[in-house]
Amino acid sequence: MRRSALAWIGHPGTVVAVVVLLVNDHFLKAAWPGVVTGKLSDVAGLVVAPALVNLVVREARVALLVVGAGFAVVKSTEGGAEVASQAWSLVWGPSRVLADPTDLLTLPALWLAWWIWTHPDPRAERLARVAVVIPVAVVAVAATSPAMPFRPYSAFAVDVADGVITVETRGGPSYPGDPNISYFSSDGGRSWVWRMAPRVVSQQEDCVAGRPGLCYRIVPGRLKVEESRGGRWVTAWEVPPGEQDRLVRAYPADLPEDTEVVESLAVAAGEVPGGYVVVVANGADGIALRDTAGVWRRLGWGNDGFDEAKTVPLTVRGDYGKAVPAAALLAAMSAVLIVLGAGVRTVGFAVAALILWAGEAVFCTLLTMYIPSGGLLPGSDSRLGAWALRLLTALVLVAVGLLFTLLNGTKARIGARAWLIALASGPAVYFAVMAPFYAWSRGVLDHFTTATGLAIALGVITAAGGVAAMFLRPGLKGH
Repeated sequence: MRRSALAWIGHPGTVVAVVVLLVNDHFLKAAWPGVVTGKLSDVAGLVVAPALVNLVVREARVALLVVGAGFAVVKSTEGGAEVASQAWSLVWGPSRVLADPTDLLTLPALWLAWWIWTHPDPRAERLARVAVVIPVAVVAVAATSPAMPFRPYSAFAVDVADGVITVETRGGPSYPGDPNISYFSSDGGRSWVWRMAPRVVSQQEDCVAGRPGLCYRIVPGRLKVEESRGGRWVTAWEVPPGEQDRLVRAYPADLPEDTEVVESLAVAAGEVPGGYVVVVANGADGIALRDTAGVWRRLGWGNDGFDEAKTVPLTVRGDYGKAVPAAALLAAMSAVLIVLGAGVRTVGFAVAALILWAGEAVFCTLLTMYIPSGGLLPGSDSRLGAWALRLLTALVLVAVGLLFTLLNGTKARIGARAWLIALASGPAVYFAVMAPFYAWSRGVLDHFTTATGLAIALGVITAAGGVAAMFLRPGLKGH
């Protein structure tokens, strides 16, 4: 069986790796950031990249060696990561590649790329030409983090000394290495000034000087402060868990790894003119302040410090962002293809459906994609090139996949009822997935994770119902 550079690209194993890259880098990482999604991209990338390099070098062993050595240098050294960032930025717009030695654990994925090369598929070249896999592969492999994104402001350390409240913060459209900014108030939190200052020592418990036994402590993971009374700790201030869960998503970051926590991180208590105050650093939610009258207030991010009028209300609807509707839309379109495939049941339809689904996945990622505010160079607009390439890829894949899906579906003669069942399954799955998030947003469900689990379950059950309806319809034709 003939081996060729194009056949390597069009091999089903490479195509699957491309699809995994597209979905993982442009959707799963945003929805479920973590070790699994991070390493999954490396594995899939190591499967796809040698096939791309082989288009130039025309020698499989050299391609594998180049990819393996390059990956090792980039992931193990800051210099290699910086060079890779600059290289991607030249062709892809402002990008950032991060060094992470633990990613080297995914190098064995090169063996899978070698296996694909040594086990060519007779239909691989044809599939590569039809699916236009090369531009899709480039899009998938080139997925990196945008440069200089906005990071939510976060209060992470506090102090009260000599009648002055100090709150140390970080965040904003900052560059690596920018110093943290501290806010100061000498009137009990009514007005603020800011300046660069030495770091404040963070503490989880503090006592009021000169008032024996009067101490305050935070509860890790919660927006909550406890006060010592008669040798016991009692709740002094808190935000209920359900409201806290919605506040977490009220401060979205441009990149998942820049998300700031919404929980009490530090507390400080001390004397000020008129009595004593307690100030709590609450991450992205700002601060909580007990004034000299004993009244607790949440203070949000104002233009010149902290302002109660800028506080996000506890009754705010939960913000599930753009990723959730995009995921629901992709799930709906996937359900249509799966249900229709249950009726057609041919290899040709499966390949066409995979191509169409890849195009749909690229399109859905465009709905959630972050665009940096600036180009690669002053006055440039290189980010538009990334958008244009992704949009072109999505249009090509959708057009090719839709054409062959319709041809295979029509050829199978499954009947109008089957088409109706498949098309109806799309909206049904979309609303089944979105319903729990609607409920969470309005406070019916307390936790986003509960809504996520329920959405997955309802989506699977609804899609399975569509498949069952397809199999049980009258006049089902066997293949």
